Amino acid sequence: MPNRFRVIYNQDCTNLFGIVKEPIEPRHVDRMVNEVADGGADLLLVNPNAQRVNYPSRVWQTFWDGYAPGRREFFGPVPDADVPGREAWVSQMKRLADQGCDYLARALARCRKKRITPGVTVRMNDMHDVPWPGSNLFGKFYMAHPELRLQNPSVCGWSATGLNYEHKAVRDHYLALIRELAGGYDFDVLELDFLRFHCYFPRRDFDRHCAIMTGFVRDVRAILSESGRPIELMARVATHPAAAYELGFDVQAWAREGLVDIVSAGAFLNTSWGIAVDEFRSLVGDGVAVYACTDHSADRREGLHVRALPSDPRLLRGFAAGYLAAGADGVEFFNFFCTREESPPRDPLFAVLRELRDLDGLRGQPKTYTVTSGWAVAEVDGAYQAPVALPTTQPRAFHMFMAAEPAGTRVEADFLLAGKDDVRPDQLWLLVNSVPAGTARTVLDVPAGEKCAAEKGAEDKRMRIATFALPAAALRDGRNVLVLRNEAAPLTVLSLDVRVG
Repeated sequence: MPNRFRVIYNQDCTNLFGIVKEPIEPRHVDRMVNEVADGGADLLLVNPNAQRVNYPSRVWQTFWDGYAPGRREFFGPVPDADVPGREAWVSQMKRLADQGCDYLARALARCRKKRITPGVTVRMNDMHDVPWPGSNLFGKFYMAHPELRLQNPSVCGWSATGLNYEHKAVRDHYLALIRELAGGYDFDVLELDFLRFHCYFPRRDFDRHCAIMTGFVRDVRAILSESGRPIELMARVATHPAAAYELGFDVQAWAREGLVDIVSAGAFLNTSWGIAVDEFRSLVGDGVAVYACTDHSADRREGLHVRALPSDPRLLRGFAAGYLAAGADGVEFFNFFCTREESPPRDPLFAVLRELRDLDGLRGQPKTYTVTSGWAVAEVDGAYQAPVALPTTQPRAFHMFMAAEPAGTRVEADFLLAGKDDVRPDQLWLLVNSVPAGTARTVLDVPAGEKCAAEKGAEDKRMRIATFALPAAALRDGRNVLVLRNEAAPLTVLSLDVRVG
């Protein structure tokens, strides 16, 4: 049912076991759920699997199957430096199970107590550890059946050698897991996570592959129907309907047949600020909810450090406001917890989640919008807008999902530029939705301390930020267009931020 959820939180299968340093107990599972529920999310999707599972399954291999303390061969060819960390979280999983605690059942039950909707997210083709084939992340099914693997080109990344869904044995392998989950666990939403990882078929032959995958989704829907209770079906797919179709996901057919209730779109390892929520809506209609999904990195601006979305309240508000204004039913947060895996570790901003449920409440609040920049997986992420050349006298358009703001709200645009020659503010001109914003207010060099170490030796790429004052009345709900014109020497636009408040 559209609009049932505003904020969806996706929790992976290993993070909890890696960040808990003391001997794990059931209370740690409760605490994991509590912080999400107390933060204001509506739906918690608990992930039980990669190629193995983190609960005592009868149909899939557990992460701790074959593990014994000090047994180095269990971890296979992973680097020795990584073994202590892996042993820590595998032993924590086993410790919890040995206490008679079913991780998945405990997490879902705690959701009920905290009045947050319980859900399960299944990773449909996880391929972590490709550089170390045979590591402890690979399951017996994958290792025993090389004939069931894809042989896609390396441009597909780690997904190139995932399982091939053309084979019924592969589909049956996942259906067995879903059947066990639907029959033995209490949850209201099942997400099929088709972004972990994104390849399911050999390239080309799109129509046939979509037909195969639609048949698979039909089988999943039948399993949920047989459970005897209402379970909504959700799919996490690529940023654009055409990219989804290319990979085998015909969301329009799924909606037409009533197979899915929710579609969530996102990028593979970067937050996309250009998810085509409007085009998804036109294909699935009003009967299927449409969500925009994040990742841990807010963007990958060339030459500057990566910004962590879960640590920046302005970017969180900007992401939610832009997509809600564009017609999304809500937002999904993926890898939100990864700030705890950084050095030094930081708690993500759970308290901000509650703010993201109300578009009108976000208007006028401090927020930052940006554009997808610097890095993309071609098959799944769609186009990114920067870096892009800005020749002399030539305008360049940038499309951004934003929300309309109250009159008098302070709005500024920061263009991150690179070029060898000096640039004056009066040489840069900006239009916002056909409203002139005029010339830049300032053009300032980026401090050396803000640059990535790898870029410091590139003297021919002097970096500057050109700041414009924007008329708040020019901003509108949904897609906005900013047109930048350069009358200086040729430049490169590395990124664009629009700051509100």
